Amino acid sequence: MATTISDDLAAELTVLQRRIVDENRQVLVVFEGRSGRIMGRVINEFMNLMEPRGISYTHFIPEAIESPRDSLRYIAREPAQGKISIYDRSWYSHIISLIDEGRDVEELYGMARALERYFTNNNVIVVKIFLNISDETMDEVAQNLGKKRLKSGGFLVDDHIDPRKWSDKLVMSMVASTNTPFAPWDIVDVQNLDLCMTMVVHSFIQRVVNRLEHPYPLSSKAIESTHPNPRKDADLTKEAKSYKSELGKLSEEIAALQLKLAESDRSLVIVFEGWDAAGKGGSIKRLVRALNPRGYYVVPIAAPVRDERLHTHLWRFATKMPKKGHVVIFDRSWYGRMMVEPIEGLCTEDEYFRSAGEIRGFERLITEMGGIVIKFWMEISSEEQLARFQARQANPVKAWKITEEDWRNREKWDVYEEYVDRMIEATNTEFAPWVVVESEDKKYGRLKVLRTVRDVLSRELKD
Repeated sequence: MATTISDDLAAELTVLQRRIVDENRQVLVVFEGRSGRIMGRVINEFMNLMEPRGISYTHFIPEAIESPRDSLRYIAREPAQGKISIYDRSWYSHIISLIDEGRDVEELYGMARALERYFTNNNVIVVKIFLNISDETMDEVAQNLGKKRLKSGGFLVDDHIDPRKWSDKLVMSMVASTNTPFAPWDIVDVQNLDLCMTMVVHSFIQRVVNRLEHPYPLSSKAIESTHPNPRKDADLTKEAKSYKSELGKLSEEIAALQLKLAESDRSLVIVFEGWDAAGKGGSIKRLVRALNPRGYYVVPIAAPVRDERLHTHLWRFATKMPKKGHVVIFDRSWYGRMMVEPIEGLCTEDEYFRSAGEIRGFERLITEMGGIVIKFWMEISSEEQLARFQARQANPVKAWKITEEDWRNREKWDVYEEYVDRMIEATNTEFAPWVVVESEDKKYGRLKVLRTVRDVLSRELKD
């Protein structure tokens, strides 16, 4: 039997959904609570009040988070412009599932706040609703649902959490620590389903209208250089020795480590950035020769296409994260937001200033769930780049690699260098450090890439 709300409130919700479409806004609704059965009923009724073509639903299972692909699914399932995404459980259920593992609760809450701040800064309206219910009321309301309770087996099981972990003390601490001005909580006490639905719809309308009419001020700080810059120590005179024999040996070692990675709970994310013609493609080619194609994929990054422009700027990268045991290699990456985009006017000044903090949070999420991050900056001199450009232009086989855009970018070498140094010094973190690859000698650069992959995997997989 369906719950009921007033016709006026239902009409108000319909008008608001139309406004979200017309204004190309993104709305993310997070539902949390102790009873998955009651949450499922409330969410279903809430969704049935709206036009289904404008909403998406995701049920997140805390214990199913095993890889960066899982931990970044919160971004990967975000709403597109003009859409509403409904999350049946979220990062909060995952946090509570980790409480017994001795994790630093405040650090986890900080990550939640950072994720919600990322959404808010990128024009996503975040609505958080906690369905608060006592044990006594839970049993009483559940009995009135009139459906058989599913306790185990299959994806339609009523819930995937241990309700004993959701003590009043823990819940109130969580709510208090993450009740921010940009993503506040609405606590809805569940006494009966009709009243609960009225309160849920009213809270949703109030929060969304308030944010539409009063946008929350964006955080925009200057990018701070707070980390060491390994570019300063790069020695471009280095040359390869015994190239073929070492390449073969490194390839064998990496192939063995891939087998070990595949059997582990880890995954590997490799980022290649660097000057045009610095050897990214050649290094990737030598690296993947050592890998089994069943366990890796390469993602070349260009300007975002239409569907990608409907989401936040990290969405398209979140959707490409590897499964447990797998490797993904990005040929250019999210760091375009800190180099080409501000230089070419493809992002606002505020977006650029926020980029370092958002990227650090993004990479922290990757490593949080066992992802290993290796970031390569391929370094060459301006003179060597010119020589390689000219050689490419003169070679019919490689002429396609050189474009007018490459020449235009070369004219801005000094400007790019300033942005590159600022980028590295703001994102060279302990959990995702930059490795500068001296690639003036291509063979030396390729070997350093393979050595680094071998050394990092050996260290991270030693247990």
